[in-house]
Amino acid sequence: MENYLHLFKAVIVIVVLYLLAIMMRRRGALTENHSLVLARIVTDLCLPAVVFVSLAGQTIRPDQLAPSFLMFGLELGCIVLAWVISMALGFSRVQQGAIVFCAAFGSSTFLGYSIIMEMFPRQSQAMTEAVLISEIGVGYPIFILGPVLAMYFGTEKSDFREAWKSSLAFFKSPVFFALLLGLFWGVFKLPGRENAFLAPFFQVCSVLASALTPIAILSVGLMFKIPDVRNILVSLGIVILLKLLFKPVVAGLCASALRFPDLWREVLVLLAGMPPAVLGVVFLRRYGGEASLASALLLAASLVSTFTLLAVFRFVG
Repeated sequence: MENYLHLFKAVIVIVVLYLLAIMMRRRGALTENHSLVLARIVTDLCLPAVVFVSLAGQTIRPDQLAPSFLMFGLELGCIVLAWVISMALGFSRVQQGAIVFCAAFGSSTFLGYSIIMEMFPRQSQAMTEAVLISEIGVGYPIFILGPVLAMYFGTEKSDFREAWKSSLAFFKSPVFFALLLGLFWGVFKLPGRENAFLAPFFQVCSVLASALTPIAILSVGLMFKIPDVRNILVSLGIVILLKLLFKPVVAGLCASALRFPDLWREVLVLLAGMPPAVLGVVFLRRYGGEASLASALLLAASLVSTFTLLAVFRFVG
């Protein structure tokens, strides 16, 4: 019950930040274009800092990767289910792409890290597990499979070499290098913030990490537009069923069957229940897919996830 209350408080914090972003956009203090700048700050500064400080002080055991592989398997399952259901209901191929991306890949970094940081402020192991699940179980699949799927479901002609080049972009990103550096730091038990010379560096990383939640939510909130639900009702139903309900419930049940520690199960359920990832819209736009439908599904599912996340966590969290 205590963790449920912590989650409720975390969701309230996220909602308030969303509303502040919308209010500032309405007043003209910030515009939708500012969201791109804020998103770049998150991906190039805040996220790498979170990943590094979460891993640098930890020694990762092989069994800690089990939730990451479970998340990866669930994403593959959701890709197949969304694809089959959308085909059976007669959606066009470009529409199938939007549904597949929104039903499979979640916003485990932009929103997921924010939720975990608010819910488990004094449990470093929670953030460590969240980083492993997010980067290995979600980051690798969407960056590697994303361009290939987007090319298939898109309308623009692209060769395999271009899709493969986009797939490799993750391995050149600051987040990936922060992941490697954090794992290296933890494995070799290098000195941390207790070292007088390294303390300022870790302090800078901590400051950037603490800025993740407000900057990330403001970035997403500035892009918010109320979608016309009547035009996306069936496709939204598929996304809610698979992404917001099926995926986190199955994640929780599998975690219990595999006897994961309670903390791992809770983090896994939370990340599995996140709304669709923004990056899916980016890939679809890049390869001529139905990005407008994906954007509408993303925003509508984000609203619904405020309620489904609390309900699912109460059931299997």
